[in-house]
Amino acid sequence: MSTAGDGFKPYVGDRLIKDHPSGFSIIVPTDRTPVVPLFCPVCDYALRSRDDEEAYLEFECCDRCSRLWASGRREAWKAGWRPSTVQVQAAEVDRPPLVISLEVD
Repeated sequence: MSTAGDGFKPYVGDRLIKDHPSGFSIIVPTDRTPVVPLFCPVCDYALRSRDDEEAYLEFECCDRCSRLWASGRREAWKAGWRPSTVQVQAAEVDRPPLVISLEVD
């Protein structure tokens, strides 16, 4: 795994280490999987399914954004193309809202 850009340096026993600004160290295995964020970097909706996770690992966006923009423009997407804010807002008009229900005792 590349350590350039993420601040990790080689450490003992096939692990990586990075100093955290709070004063502690973060140690991870070298074969760690990428971290999937809570929200899609393209549309800012919550990533909430396995399909979203798989789409993020391939395209760095949610499943819906991967179907709308990334899959059909695979080469451009990998080269860095992303939809404009206006395009994202227009596509989100018909998206059903995320309903959250909480019970508090």
